[in-house]
Amino acid sequence: MKSILLIFSQYTLLITFLFSNVKTHAYQTSIDKKIDVKINEGKYNEAKVLLERELNEINNSDTIHLRQYNADLGYVLFHLGQYQSSIDRYKEAINFTKAQSDHKRTSTFLRSIGLNYQYLGLYGLAIENYQEALVALGIAEGDLPREAALYNSMGNLYRKTQDETKSLALLHKSLRIYKNIKDTGKTANVLNNIGATFQYFNQLDSSLYYFQSVLNELALDIHSPLSQAIERSATYNNMGVVLLDQEKTEEAYPYILKSYQINKVNNDQQGLAISHNNFADYWLKKANTKKAALHLDSALLILQQVSDKELMVDNLELRFKLLESTNQYAQALVTYKALDSLNNQLFQDEKLKVQEISNIYLLREKEFENQKISQEAELFALQSSKFQQTSLFLAIIGIFLTLFLFWIFRNLNRQKRLTQIIGAKNETISLQQTELRHRTANNIMRLQSIIKEIARRVPDNTAQQEMLRSTQLLYAAASLERYLFSIEDEQEVPLQEFLQGLMQQHREMLAKENRKVEIEYYQTAEIVLPVAAVIPISMILTEWIYNSLKYAFEGIGQAKITIVIQLRDQNIIIDYQDNGVGFNGQAGKGTGTQLIEKFALDLKAQIKSIAHQGTWYQMVFKNMSKGYYQTYKV
Repeated sequence: MKSILLIFSQYTLLITFLFSNVKTHAYQTSIDKKIDVKINEGKYNEAKVLLERELNEINNSDTIHLRQYNADLGYVLFHLGQYQSSIDRYKEAINFTKAQSDHKRTSTFLRSIGLNYQYLGLYGLAIENYQEALVALGIAEGDLPREAALYNSMGNLYRKTQDETKSLALLHKSLRIYKNIKDTGKTANVLNNIGATFQYFNQLDSSLYYFQSVLNELALDIHSPLSQAIERSATYNNMGVVLLDQEKTEEAYPYILKSYQINKVNNDQQGLAISHNNFADYWLKKANTKKAALHLDSALLILQQVSDKELMVDNLELRFKLLESTNQYAQALVTYKALDSLNNQLFQDEKLKVQEISNIYLLREKEFENQKISQEAELFALQSSKFQQTSLFLAIIGIFLTLFLFWIFRNLNRQKRLTQIIGAKNETISLQQTELRHRTANNIMRLQSIIKEIARRVPDNTAQQEMLRSTQLLYAAASLERYLFSIEDEQEVPLQEFLQGLMQQHREMLAKENRKVEIEYYQTAEIVLPVAAVIPISMILTEWIYNSLKYAFEGIGQAKITIVIQLRDQNIIIDYQDNGVGFNGQAGKGTGTQLIEKFALDLKAQIKSIAHQGTWYQMVFKNMSKGYYQTYKV
């Protein structure tokens, strides 16, 4: 009787176990389907909640689902704009794919990490992950669609780093693969990216050719039904923008309208904002300011919900142009201030990204140094233990020594590779810093042009002159920025080299204005100063030149400005002379004089006026070379 009860009990346990397993499998399958539906419908927040819950509850032995859920969560977080969190999840997924020797999925996840870094603006890290993805794909003995996707991503990235040659070469590699495997949709995507690259580098005819090739590849045209063209909003939009840039206004309108209709069907808010901005640009070119204003307002309403600073910059630039064309100068000034503030935010964002990547590489260098110290400590401990061995273990010591030398050789090679990698990363940082200075200089020059344009329209002569003075100072600041990204040491600047360049730019500007004014520059000693000292010097000289051009040369046949810089008893002496009518008090204590006094105070300089046929100023201040700039403050 007991044996029968025991058998019945075991049978019951077996049935319960099998039933629970079937129930668990059915539950997991149901959850997987629910997650897939949420992702496919674009309900990323709901999918995120499900995935995070399942990752907290899933059994650690279920590595397949751990890999799948981490990768899916990385995908969802990417679409939610949480790029760093997405990277972390993809890295978790890679831990499982590497353990499973799944090189193809490893390559896919590395590409996704690279794409996240690309959206963060960390282009060096993006390239690094794309290269690792190619290596993983090579180990997997090739996968043409994945390889083509990698080349496509890398081509788009090199466009952002302004390397036209590499961008086009990689995109054409991707295009050849997709054509060979007859993937029409992906072929069209790459053709669109090639067109975007040509558009980015202002080769508009070539870009238009490739955008048209996208439509040809998919058998589409401007009259195609929306149901067939539903995924090609970007291509129609790009064609419209290029045609607008080519002043082919009437040809552009149908493409802008087609893109708008597709975006409306797709409820693509960002796309609708782009379309409204383009409509506004179209109506401005047609001089219909009322319709342009309506579209700008529509775009603004969308952008208040969808945070996109670059689209907001486009909207504000068009609004500024609209207000200026309708003589609404007060509102134009308010819009310009908002535009300037937003551009400054974008500049600060770029600056933070560069700082972030600098910190990442600095941390890697520190980790490398710590590893080296640890290895040296291990080496010392190993050598100490060897010296304690007796002659009876000489043979064993020989074996250990051989193994040890092999280990050292391997680590030295590894350290060499790491050094090369760090050097490459430092070069990437340098390129991004150069790009940042280039953007700064361009923004300053752009600001100068805007102020000049406003000045021409301002009726008040005094305000107009003050605005023109500010453009001269901005010009000097832009010159310094352009000079700095051409030299290695950004802390100190050879004064003669920079000021000669600045004077040459003043000469070129005078030539464009047909003003016959000669500018001579002499320097009797080599002087290297910190950037913080060069800025006020260039500003003071620019202000003096501006005053001479404004007041000194009325009725003077051969106008001449002479600048002489000397180094005497650790003092720098700058003499500025012109052969004009001399100082007559016309400038008074105006803005220019106040600026000169402010910059002179920054230099702790003394300025005096010397009796002369024209104007003669002499400025004297202490030489700040040889480390003085470390305590100098502006």
